Amino acid sequence: MEKEEKKGFWASLFGGKQKKCECGQPEIVAAVYADSAVKEIKVLGPGCSKCKSTYAVVEKVVKSTGADVKLTKVDDIQQIMSYDILSTPAIVADGKVVLSGKVPTEAEVRKILGL
Repeated sequence: MEKEEKKGFWASLFGGKQKKCECGQPEIVAAVYADSAVKEIKVLGPGCSKCKSTYAVVEKVVKSTGADVKLTKVDDIQQIMSYDILSTPAIVADGKVVLSGKVPTEAEVRKILGL
């Protein structure tokens, strides 16, 4: 049996169970995109340093791979709220939230793009 981690009060209310891979890290919800090319990526965030870093990482991967992806930054709070996320920065690939609450690594962005 797997030992369940204790959580704080707020985490128990708002933190859903995340799938974890063998290494123990949360799994990215990008498995859907493994077989198809992503056409549009939106980085959601109000403009904090983590949001800017997320945009920079995604932009760097898109440019270095030459992927044909439309990259946009969404900083309007009403638009961000329409995606029903609890924390920013978040990445939306082809209309689906695939990552939120942290700055992704380049490897995570490549996985989201299906590369």
